[in-house]
Amino acid sequence: MKMNRRFFISLITYLFLFVNSYSQEKEIPPAPDRAAKLTEWMKTNLQLTAEQVSPVQEINLKYANKMDDLRKSSQGRRAKMQTLKSDNKAKDAELKKILTADQFKTYLAKKEEIKKKFKEEMKERKQAG
Repeated sequence: MKMNRRFFISLITYLFLFVNSYSQEKEIPPAPDRAAKLTEWMKTNLQLTAEQVSPVQEINLKYANKMDDLRKSSQGRRAKMQTLKSDNKAKDAELKKILTADQFKTYLAKKEEIKKKFKEEMKERKQAG
């Protein structure tokens, strides 16, 4: 379980850094759009039941809004990272209550895939310029 926590914290850290650097280049969609897209992804990849979709959508929207608030805040980078980490732990805890054990396991595995892709993209960017 500690490995999952470390992984998740690392993933969120990378995603946060990527979003910050990428946001300078491209407009970030509004929170409701991002939450809907994530929910749709989860619906497809985790085979959410009809009963799971609504609570998952609410959780995704809640944390997308928190991300927007955090992005706009005047906190320093380190404080933002701490807030982001705690928000992501809380989000996972909420999702774990709704998802089945298999769905949650798949969710974590998909996040690992995303982390690997992100690392590769960052490595390519670094080499390119």
